[in-house]
Amino acid sequence: MKNIQQKNPELIDALFRIKRGLCSYVSYLAACKMNSAFSEYILYEPVLRILNACGYKVECEYECPGIDQQGRGDKKRLDFYANGHSQKFAMEVKWAKSNRLDVTRDLEKLSAFIEAEQNALGLLCVFGRKSLIETIDLGSNLKERGKAVYADLRKTKYGCRIFQLKSS
Repeated sequence: MKNIQQKNPELIDALFRIKRGLCSYVSYLAACKMNSAFSEYILYEPVLRILNACGYKVECEYECPGIDQQGRGDKKRLDFYANGHSQKFAMEVKWAKSNRLDVTRDLEKLSAFIEAEQNALGLLCVFGRKSLIETIDLGSNLKERGKAVYADLRKTKYGCRIFQLKSS
């Protein structure tokens, strides 16, 4: 697995900004009493804006290469595809609502992506209450990138962690 910390400081900075930005954004929404609207979809806009601000060309709902779709229906899509600073990566975003987070489909898409795209990374961004994500076990095929970021909103502590799928 590539060590992105040594090879691409721009990516390390972008991932930290995503973690910090998501915690801040959800804090803002909580202050606006928007808790009933909380879902992973509200996390997409800040991720997109941060990646763009960090100099990445970003596509949302990117058709996942490497997955053959049988029959009709929507193609499998990745939440984000980003290219910049000599690095390509896909990112799936999950909001953990319990300590059991099903990332099977996300990992299948990320795995297909890194097999199809040479030298690309597959990243999983997990957001949720600190009590749920600080000890979450997503399996041995993921490695955390950077430290988790947590926001203490008095009543609820939210956090964000980003993991990289190991190459097979």
